[in-house]
Amino acid sequence: MTRVAVDFGTSNTVLAHFDEATGQAKTVEIPDITRAITYRLDPESEAETVHVVPSLIYYGEQETLIGNQVLTSDLLRDRNTLRWVKRRIALGVTKRSRTPQGHRSPAEAGEDFLRLLLSYISSDFSFAADEFTFTVPVEAFEDFEDWLRRVTESLGIARVRVIDEATSCILGYQGAVKPEDRFMVFDFGSGTLDVATVRVDTQAQGDRRAIQLGQAGRDLGGMDIDTWIFDEFCTRTQMDERSRRTLEPQILAEAERVKVRLSDPVTARTELRVTTSEGDSQLELAYQSDCQRCDPGSQLEPPDASTSCLGCLLRDRVFIESIRETVDRAFENAAIKAGVRRDDISRVFVTGGTSLIPGVRRYLQEAFGSRLGIENPFDAVVRGACQGIVVPILQHDYAIESFNRSTRDYEFKPLFRVGTSYPTPANAVRFWARGSYNGMTRIGIKIFEVSQMKRRSLDVSLVDWEGALRDTSQVNTENHYICLNRESLTFIIADPPVDLDRDEKRFLCSFTVDGQRRLLVTVSDQLNDRELLREHPVVRL
Repeated sequence: MTRVAVDFGTSNTVLAHFDEATGQAKTVEIPDITRAITYRLDPESEAETVHVVPSLIYYGEQETLIGNQVLTSDLLRDRNTLRWVKRRIALGVTKRSRTPQGHRSPAEAGEDFLRLLLSYISSDFSFAADEFTFTVPVEAFEDFEDWLRRVTESLGIARVRVIDEATSCILGYQGAVKPEDRFMVFDFGSGTLDVATVRVDTQAQGDRRAIQLGQAGRDLGGMDIDTWIFDEFCTRTQMDERSRRTLEPQILAEAERVKVRLSDPVTARTELRVTTSEGDSQLELAYQSDCQRCDPGSQLEPPDASTSCLGCLLRDRVFIESIRETVDRAFENAAIKAGVRRDDISRVFVTGGTSLIPGVRRYLQEAFGSRLGIENPFDAVVRGACQGIVVPILQHDYAIESFNRSTRDYEFKPLFRVGTSYPTPANAVRFWARGSYNGMTRIGIKIFEVSQMKRRSLDVSLVDWEGALRDTSQVNTENHYICLNRESLTFIIADPPVDLDRDEKRFLCSFTVDGQRRLLVTVSDQLNDRELLREHPVVRL
């Protein structure tokens, strides 16, 4: 049996397999599908090369192309090319895009992409006999994992594991570990920033097992930088709205190239050039990595009217402040949950191409110094996924929507916290269901998954996110959430109907999570001395 790992990313997807003979993980190169990314970590080091699959899918009249096929066919700017699919799936975006092959939702496009990608390696690896591990972001909702499992089932992959990207990163970087070691994983890709503190249980049976202690996420990534460069370029070149729409794919592609070029420590300046829709002229703007205004240690002078500064652009967007706040929140969560503080961290491991941005590198170096590890930013996750096993724990907070009669407002009443191992003990959580008004005959149990990722503010919206907010709650919160059982609510039948004064402690609800991650509820009616529900499955968490 061969262990294969797939790191499905917003901008790039990486595959690897574990070579039993050498005891090492090797990335998979697929002719015409993968492309080589060259990067360096400092000016004196040799350039490193890693093979990735651009997360792109093109729907043509007669063919469907993915990865590097899209780039070599010069179809990146084509309106039938879909990109950033993973991020849209993770955020729950359901808006469908029109293609020559019919309308496609992000989930459908992602399934098509993975199906085609894995078909290219089906002759080298066995769907029936080999083990496939897929990585998911720390802050991805559980239905993203369910979507992945449905895709793998449709492909006939018999042995499937899912592991979070933070744990995979540690296993990809770290060799032997000590029981007292505590790590932080800084995962900054194209779609999201995920920060997690983790320890590895060296006494676990079988393979290494990593346990998350605290995490935080933010809806922020390299694609935001591309969009900010796009906006600034259009403004500086006084582009009209029609030209913006027409040239958007071309400008975004060039913006990404500028970002990547300025992430190379030997490159201080580059240009963004765009050919107009008429093809008879070019628009151009020079960019430099930083200057003395945004980085006092920079050797570059503040730019003139013909040049833009990436560092200043990020400063104006409070980019580094947002990163710092997310890291601090991850440490706060770890301190509350496990008593782990910043000084307890042995190493800080970095993954994701956005971590190579000069300002980000500078912040990480200043914050963590010699504890910083950034040797494999593009493939550490997929390498680690070939060998890691994660303890079965819940990845999010789960809560029930409840009306607080004293405050006259709705609130999330916690059920199970992130990091809870399952199966849980019987009747692990208990509380009274009271109803919200006299005469109620049915009390709905509405379960929410609440992420620690803060919702994106409207002023940095990237695209039309119509359809993203599929489920709503009357709770006032700044965090992402999703209702897990909107279509199949579990109801407590009140017979006789609810009397608020009488029924303060009438319906006793006991919750537990079984080994299949199902939330079970037992409900007793104390007024009638009878059991209404016994370990009834409410929803799969």
